Amino acid sequence: MTYDFGQEVGGYVTLRVAPGSETNQTVGLTYSELSTYVSPDSSDGSNGGSNDEPAVQYPAAPGGTVRTASDVPVAGAGPAAAANPRSQLRGGFRYLTVVNESGGAIELAEATVELTFAPNATDLSAYPNYFSCDDDLLTRIWYAGAYTVQTNILATDQGRVWGPPGLGWDNSATVGDTGSTVLVDGAKRDRTVWPGDLGISVLTDYVSLGDLPTVRNSLQTLLDHQDQSTGALPYAGPAVDFIGNSDAYHLWTLIGAASYVQLSGDTAWARGAWPALTKAVAFSTAKLDGDGLFDVTAAADWARGDADGRNIEANAIMFRALTVCAALAGQLGDTAAAADWAAKAAALRSAVEAGGYWDPDAGLYRDKPAGAGAALHPQDGNALAVWFGLVPDQERGAAVSLALAGRWTPVGAPTPEKSADSVHPFPGGMEVHAHFTAGRAATALDLIRREWGYMLDAPQGTASTFWEGYRTDGTSDYSGSYMSAAHGWSTGPTSALTYHLLGIAPAADSGAGHRIQPRPGGQRRAEGRLVTAAGAITAAWHQGPGTSFDLSVDAPAGAITEIAVPVPADGRCTVRLDGRTVWDGAPRAAGTTGSDGYVRLTRVPAGAHRVTVRAR
Repeated sequence: MTYDFGQEVGGYVTLRVAPGSETNQTVGLTYSELSTYVSPDSSDGSNGGSNDEPAVQYPAAPGGTVRTASDVPVAGAGPAAAANPRSQLRGGFRYLTVVNESGGAIELAEATVELTFAPNATDLSAYPNYFSCDDDLLTRIWYAGAYTVQTNILATDQGRVWGPPGLGWDNSATVGDTGSTVLVDGAKRDRTVWPGDLGISVLTDYVSLGDLPTVRNSLQTLLDHQDQSTGALPYAGPAVDFIGNSDAYHLWTLIGAASYVQLSGDTAWARGAWPALTKAVAFSTAKLDGDGLFDVTAAADWARGDADGRNIEANAIMFRALTVCAALAGQLGDTAAAADWAAKAAALRSAVEAGGYWDPDAGLYRDKPAGAGAALHPQDGNALAVWFGLVPDQERGAAVSLALAGRWTPVGAPTPEKSADSVHPFPGGMEVHAHFTAGRAATALDLIRREWGYMLDAPQGTASTFWEGYRTDGTSDYSGSYMSAAHGWSTGPTSALTYHLLGIAPAADSGAGHRIQPRPGGQRRAEGRLVTAAGAITAAWHQGPGTSFDLSVDAPAGAITEIAVPVPADGRCTVRLDGRTVWDGAPRAAGTTGSDGYVRLTRVPAGAHRVTVRAR
């Protein structure tokens, strides 16, 4: 019998056996995230080794219960550590298959799961933030991304054991050094802190769950495992503990740390972490060549190929790390480091522009200027070049956006740096942010509907979470059933929809407040809330016929530095703030400017306000 819980769940299973069952019976349990891999013989792959995970067998006494949180499986039917209840915690599944292993009659009265997601939350449904728009699919995608990351928040002692057991799985490893929870890469597996994944999942966490203490715990764990002799940061945290073999993931930790401080305002943590962070920056800047480009020598990365050398993805990540760390250094008063890192970032951008990466015929960046990499135009490097501001101007960004959109498949954007037939929502989320950043909001929304809409509504999926990576035919791109179907790195649209469609986003890398700048992309309505370090910001906008636009905002003091509303390109409109004209083809109030199709207001006091745009 297979139970379908209708969405991704995870934790401890309890079966209630009816009194009428026969005595001396045994049931076996198998688990699967996707319906493709439902089986009475084995669970989908999770242990990372043999992935030999046969049905785990338990005695089923009449009138009794089977509880994976406390019951010891039948001898020989589970991993050696089965006596530890956490070992049999199944991190993520939608389907539970119960097998009659003994042949007698077994009547099951009930099957329940004690969820272990986000154990620091008293109510898993009580999100402090929200989002809604007039496209129900986009709204559902926002919440599915939030839920995906929520399934990735786990107790520090419920991670995957590494190395993997030869039989079954074991989720009793300690994967965090501080606090009670960490943000890991996936619900089913790897259940470990991976820095690259945090590049997407931290932003998702912020705009939906607001669980920044868990983000801090995760980053602190990575810093605690820094190689003190070199400054290298882990490719993955404990229990995997791969250290020093990934330049890209080392840089993602730096970006994550700067993002955490920017979003939380927690400069006290930043000051305590500053010696480790400055040592980590020095480790990376030592790999800048004389021309200013970053040369990867530790090539482990997210699963892309040819990740060594001076590839465009790593240089975009390095540019971002230098930029945000320079901003953080300035915030902490380390002016020498701020100036040095900002100068190195500028030199890197110039070196990329002069280095033969840009292919004007393709409208995309080459992976590398010469050799085999010159024929590859990667999704990750091109998307990051736009999102992270490595492009020299808006025109270049729009050209990259246009070329990337021209490559789409029916089920999403291709990822040629992985394989010719792969669709990977990790760089796909980068591409979504890139389209918005390039000023092509409608393109970003089209990609979200195509790729994330496919995953959310695919008949074999979880109907609630987003997948690690798949092929253009919809099959897994991670060794069949080993693919994680609830992977935080695949949730890029959630932050993009809040930051861009709704329009509430950090105003600067230094963490100095937020700006409101909706990018409608053809939508007529959006509303939502974002709880910031300065307090909760709520916004709602409606776009009527022609150039009619209405925006309502409510924010506490210090939360907003700018409000920007879309206007006709020629500026022929009237913009009013709380009924008072502030723009009538030209500024009519202090702190009002117009550019790039927006009128910007920078002197808006705290409280509730309404901004209207009407054509003239």
